[in-house]
Amino acid sequence: MVNGDVVAIMARSGRWIRPQGSRVDAAPPVTAARPPRATVSLPLLGLFAAYLALVAAAGWAVVNLLPDRIAITALGHAVSLGELHRRVLQHGSILVLIVPGVLFAEMVFTGWRGTSLRHLLAVRSPTARSDLAIFALWQTPLMNGLIAVLSLGVTVISGAWLHDRLARLTGVSLSVAALPAAVQVLVFLTVFSFLDYWNHRLDHSRLFWPLHRFHHAAEEFTVLNSVRIHPAAFTSILSATLPAMLFGASPDVIADVNLFVITLRYVIHSRIDSDFGWVGRWIVQSPVHHRLHHVLDMSLPTGHFALMPVWDHLFGTWRPDAGEADQRLVIGVETAYRHGAWVGADIWRDYLDFWKGLRPATRGAAAEQGIV
Repeated sequence: MVNGDVVAIMARSGRWIRPQGSRVDAAPPVTAARPPRATVSLPLLGLFAAYLALVAAAGWAVVNLLPDRIAITALGHAVSLGELHRRVLQHGSILVLIVPGVLFAEMVFTGWRGTSLRHLLAVRSPTARSDLAIFALWQTPLMNGLIAVLSLGVTVISGAWLHDRLARLTGVSLSVAALPAAVQVLVFLTVFSFLDYWNHRLDHSRLFWPLHRFHHAAEEFTVLNSVRIHPAAFTSILSATLPAMLFGASPDVIADVNLFVITLRYVIHSRIDSDFGWVGRWIVQSPVHHRLHHVLDMSLPTGHFALMPVWDHLFGTWRPDAGEADQRLVIGVETAYRHGAWVGADIWRDYLDFWKGLRPATRGAAAEQGIV
């Protein structure tokens, strides 16, 4: 019996996962989680097809009816904005194509009751409201301003600009921009995923955990949990800046890889209970493995850091002993969070915790050198 506590079962592992302080007197039988079955009604499929047609028409209108460059005069100064087609299509594709597409796929595999959409709009738990609030912030210039201020400008440095500066200073350029697009994508994605893996490992270190903890604080998965990221994520410079700085791929390739990674991040935070088979073990991370990464129970070491699981296998963070997981697996962190639409308090508390955490490390390093 469970005395008023929420207890979740890790499917097929036989291991109980529960919030700290919960009590279990007797465990009911563990039932194996069935793989998701894709079922979709023809009206729903037709509705989504009509939506895609509207999106395609809007994309055609952007390219053919809007200028790619405009000049604006304000306060006596002329400002030119270029590459408008690419900017609008890239940002718009996230809002009107990628997110709706992942939500539709989720509905196909889970039905309405299991979807993020229902949890975000109907159930509206405090943790889901936080996801919505952060997602809304990301669509405004305010988030870019917060990132620039809280990260001290470190995370907004352009990798392409650094590549050009480095080439001028050293006379050496490792640019792959002249190679075929497919080769550029392979090189850039491989380097990105490798650096992103170590970026993520660094996020889980003692120093940077207070900032990454904000992402792990989510108590249930929704697709929008993907963007629940602290604006002062200093470590993102590894994966967001270094690949472009080192290899200087073409802007189109960088944009394509970026959209692929964004899509994958939305997928692995979805409520689809699938491990993707051998693809999820070696090629791209699955929702099941990422849910295991978010598990509250820390009786086993944290694993499954990589978007491309091959890095987990190579560096010993693949966790075959962790079993599998469905939506009953309890996720989150032990630190208490307010949650809800007002995310400012949690963001600020974690930011202060980060800087407080630096002081002992700084004093310890100084003491070893005889400075204090």
